[in-house]
Parts: sequence; C-alpha cells; structure tokens
Amino acid sequence: MRTLTLNHEYSASLSAFLLRLADVSIWESLGSEAHAEHMDPDTEVTVKTPMPTSELPSTLASRLPADAELVEVYMIPGDVIGDSAEIRMSAHAAGVPVEVDALITLAEKDARTSLCVRAEISSSIPLFGAMIEQAVVPVLEKRLGDRLEKLDRD
Repeated sequence: MRTLTLNHEYSASLSAFLLRLADVSIWESLGSEAHAEHMDPDTEVTVKTPMPTSELPSTLASRLPADAELVEVYMIPGDVIGDSAEIRMSAHAAGVPVEVDALITLAEKDARTSLCVRAEISSSIPLFGAMIEQAVVPVLEKRLGDRLEKLDRD
C-alpha cells in the first residue's frame, strides 16, 4: 500500500466549499460526469472521469479499454457543526487492479478552507502489486492536484 498526501487552500468558507463539492455542475465543468444522491443529511456524489491511456504508465495503459474511466465516490456531510469536516472518498477504474481510499479533512479559518487529502493506494495483484501502486501514485498525484487547483477557480 502507498500513501499520498496533498494540501490546498480555498478562498471559500467551509459550508460554501461543501456545497460546491455536492454540486453536479461543478464536476461537469471539470470534464466529468457526475450524479448526486441525497441521503439526509449527507450527499453521495459519484464522479466518472475519462482516463486517457496516454496519461498512464504503459504497463497499465495496455490493459485498459479505450473508454476507461475513473469512478470516484464522495460522501459529503450535510450537517457540519463547527469549523471542520471530513469527507470519505473511494476510487477505482474498471480493468485497473488498484483501489484508492481517501480521507479528506477540511478546516475553516478566517472564511477560508484548508483541505488535506490522505489517500491510500492498494493493488490486489500478488507479487506485482507494489510496482503497480508505485506506478499509479504519480498519475493520481497529478490528476488530483490539478483537480484541487481547478475546484478553486471554476
């Protein structure tokens, strides 16, 4: 298992940022297909994003179908008390023997929100799992880092 940690600051308040994450149109503006299911008081958002094989290590790209997509599921809390919140996220892609489980920690200070993502990447392939995890970490770090930047602009 590999661990990835990313941090980002947003100019929005915590409640505004959570509303933004639960808004399907925000994800769609980032080039993904999204669906939200409200489970009082929380919102489960499923995001599907195409995975161009050109962005993947060749060992994975050769095994993927041309229309491969990353499926992320976010559980966004709807009843936040105080100045912090946690979001659970899981991700997978059909044909890729890798699972991602992440805890996203949010904290508000002075009407700004800081975000910390701690993701664990694991592969179910015996013997070669560690090599696959190592190959996926830089790809995930780039894609997630880009998305975190774009969430602040769009």
